[in-house]
Order: sequence, then C-alpha cells, then structure tokens
Amino acid sequence: MAGHDERRSALRVDANLNLEVKVARADGSVDTASLETINISTSGVYFKSDHFVEPMTKLAMELELSVPGPNPGDSVEVALVPCEGLVVRTTPEGEVEGCTDYEVAVFFTHIEAEGLNILESHIKMRLGHLD
Repeated sequence: MAGHDERRSALRVDANLNLEVKVARADGSVDTASLETINISTSGVYFKSDHFVEPMTKLAMELELSVPGPNPGDSVEVALVPCEGLVVRTTPEGEVEGCTDYEVAVFFTHIEAEGLNILESHIKMRLGHLD
C-alpha cells in the first residue's frame, strides 16, 4: 500500500482529557461514566471505555479542556465544554466477554459556539499555534 492519506479535515491532537459521558437507556435512566480521551479534534473525540458502546449511540458529554488565560503570561485555565455526539466506531466491533479496553470514536453533533471556540483554543495551545 502506498501511503495513507489523511481524510480528516479537522486537526486532531493526542489528548488525555477528563471526559464525562452520559448514555440514555431504553428504560429512561441515564448511565454516567468518567473516561479519558485518546485524542480530540473540532469534529469529534476518541476515547477508551471499559464497556462496549454500540455504534450510532447518542452521547451527552462534558469535556474538561485546558486553555490559555485571557492575557499573555496568564496561567492555563480549565473550561468545561458540554457537547453531544454520535458513536461512529467502536473497536473491537462487538462486545467481547472479559474485554475492558474498547476504543470509541464519536462525531460531535452539537457543541455551542463558545464551546467550539474553547475547543479550538485548546487544540491550538496543544499544537503550539497560539496567536
């Protein structure tokens, strides 16, 4: 195979961030899990889970992002960004007995403009592209 062309349009950065995920169950209850991301972009997030999450599952999430302070020289601040997403891929592709190491890819379906600005600022800071 010649090379692998990157198909993503959004910059993706490795990031071990705290992520709170809420999954609605058929009975109306909500399961909440605190997870850690593998990487993130402005279009989605990739994280590890100890449980299988079915593709096409809708998730409510809250990202904990570090961002530069408002003035040059300010210390880094932490911002919580609520968002929603849709599971597009889980590896392994099915539930495996005894498996506690699933990787889950989520495409963001809703994030407020302010949250998107915070996410972009976080990514730029991680890449060292501060303006």
